[in-house]
Amino acid sequence: MKKNLSLVLVTAMFATVLAGCGSSGSGVSTANDHLARIQTAGKITIATEGCWAPFTYHDETTDELVGFDVEIAAAIAKKLGVEADFQEVAFDGGLTGVTTGAFDMMANGVDVTDERSNTYDFTEPYAYDHAVVVTLATNEDIKSFDDLNGRTTANSAGSTYEAMGKEHGATVSNVDTLGETMTLVQNGTVEATINANTSAQDYFNTTGTTDLKVAAVDPEVTKYAIPLAKGADNDTLRKAINEAIEELRKEGKLAEISQKYFGADITAE
Repeated sequence: MKKNLSLVLVTAMFATVLAGCGSSGSGVSTANDHLARIQTAGKITIATEGCWAPFTYHDETTDELVGFDVEIAAAIAKKLGVEADFQEVAFDGGLTGVTTGAFDMMANGVDVTDERSNTYDFTEPYAYDHAVVVTLATNEDIKSFDDLNGRTTANSAGSTYEAMGKEHGATVSNVDTLGETMTLVQNGTVEATINANTSAQDYFNTTGTTDLKVAAVDPEVTKYAIPLAKGADNDTLRKAINEAIEELRKEGKLAEISQKYFGADITAE
C-alpha cells in the first residue's frame, strides 16, 4: 500500500509539473502561442524608426516619440490589454527583428507586398496611401517612375521605395530619415526620392519648402499593415490585432488619429 501510494503521489506531482510547463498561469499554454506570451509579459515590443514624420518621429518640444503609427500601435496594445514597448531601430533592422523574434511586431508604415508576404504574415490594412516621386521643382526630366531609369534616388534601406527605385533602373543611395532623402534631392546629390505621398506633403507643409515637388504619383494603392513572423505561433496574435483594428475603425479612433496627423482620413480605402 505504501509503495502504491508513493507511486500515485509521484505520478500526480509529475503531471502537475507537466501541466505547468509552458503555461501562463491561467491554464493557457504559451509554448506555441505568441499572444499568450505577450499577455503574460504584460507588454508588446514594437519596432519603429522614430524618424519618419508624421508616421513615427519625436516631438520637437518634448522629444516624445509620437506619430500616426505610434498612436495606432499604442491603441492596439491597449485593446490587447498590454503595454506598448516601442523600440527605435532602422527600417530594415525592424523587419529583421520581427523575423528573429527580437520584436513582437513593427509599426512603421510597412506596406504589404507580394515579396514581403513570403516572409511575413500581415494583419489587415489600417491605412492607405500612394508612393510618389519627389524632385527639385525645376526638374523637367523626371515626370514618371519610368524616367528614373539611369538616375539617382535616395531611400531607407529595405524599404519598398528603395525596391521601386531599383526596379525602375535608378541607382539608390541609402539614408536613415525622410529629411535626409529630401536634403539630398535639394542639394543635388541625388535627382529624386520615392516616398509616401502623405510623408512628402507633410514635409512640404512643415518645412515650407518650395524647392521640391511631386513629379509622379503611383496609381496603385499602398496598403499599410502590421508584419508578424510567419507561422501558427502568431495565428491568435494576428486575429487579436485584426479585431483591435476593426474595433478602432468602428469607434472612429483610426479616423481621429489620421485627421490629427494628416488632416485627412487615410484609414478608409
